[in-house]
Amino acid sequence: MKSLINLVVAGFALSACNSASIINKHSESSTLEHVNLPSGTLAVVIDGNSPDPDDIGATPVLLALLDKAGAADRLVHISHSCDLDPFRNKARYQIDPENESRRQRVLDSSINRALNVFGPFENVEKLFNCRAEQQAAIEDLTLAINNSTADEPLWIIEAGEPDVIGYALQESEVSKRQYVKVVSHHPANDNSGDYFTWQQILDFGVEEHQIGDQNVGLQTPINAWDWAKDSKDDGISLIYEMLEYAEQDGIVPFQAGKFDSSDAGMIYWWITGANNGGDKHATPEDIKLTLKPNSY
Repeated sequence: MKSLINLVVAGFALSACNSASIINKHSESSTLEHVNLPSGTLAVVIDGNSPDPDDIGATPVLLALLDKAGAADRLVHISHSCDLDPFRNKARYQIDPENESRRQRVLDSSINRALNVFGPFENVEKLFNCRAEQQAAIEDLTLAINNSTADEPLWIIEAGEPDVIGYALQESEVSKRQYVKVVSHHPANDNSGDYFTWQQILDFGVEEHQIGDQNVGLQTPINAWDWAKDSKDDGISLIYEMLEYAEQDGIVPFQAGKFDSSDAGMIYWWITGANNGGDKHATPEDIKLTLKPNSY
C-alpha cells in the first residue's frame, strides 16, 4: 500500500511538470461513431472517501471518456469526498479517520493528474475537496446551476452522497432548477445522504435519470483491463494504476480481485446520447473502443 501511495504522489509531481506536453498529446480527439453528445454542461460529484474506493479508479476513466469524446469543455464542476460525515456512513463497512484522510490525499493527487493528462478542462476552475472546502464546492456547483438554461441544461453526475448537490440546489435560483438533470446509477448513492434524502433532491424540481446499476458491466475481474496494463500511454497507464490502487485499498472486501469503474458508466451513457439512446450497459471493452479506437 505504501508503495502505491508513493506512486500516486510522485506521479502527480511528474504530471504537473509535464502537463503542457501531455495536454498537447491529447488535444486532438478521435472521431467516434458511437459518440452522440447531448446539449448542456456537466458537473461531476464523487465521494471516494466513503468505505468503497471505486471512485479512485472510476474518475480517471470518466475524465478520459470526456476527453476522447471531445467534451472536455463541457465539464464545469468536479468535486470529491462528498461524504460530508463519513464516520456515520450507512453502509455495512466503515472507514476510520486515518484511512479517510489518506483517501482525500489520493483523490486530490490522482484526479489532478487525470485533469492534466486528459485536459485541458478549460471550464473547470479547480478540483474541490468537499471535506476540506465544503462551502467553496457548494458555491461552485451553485454557480453552474445558476448558469444553466433551457438550451444549455446542467447534467449532474451523482457518483456519491447527494448532500453537496442538495446544498447547491438549496442555494440556487429557484427558476434555474428546472434546467438541472441529475444522473444516478445506484440507490446506494441516492439513499446515503446525511442531510438530504433523495426525495428532497427531487423536490427541488430537477429532472431525474436513473440508468441502472453500472456495476453489472463495469465491476469486473482484473483481466478485463489487461489491454491497459503496461501501456506506454500516460493516460491509460494512469487509469490502470488507479484501478489497481482501488483494488488493493483493503477497506471493503468486495473489491478484492476486481477493477471497478462503475461510476464512469454514467459518463459513457451521457457521451453516447444520454436520454436520447445513451448506452446503459458499458463494459471495459466499450471503454477500450473509446479510449483506444485504433486498437481493433
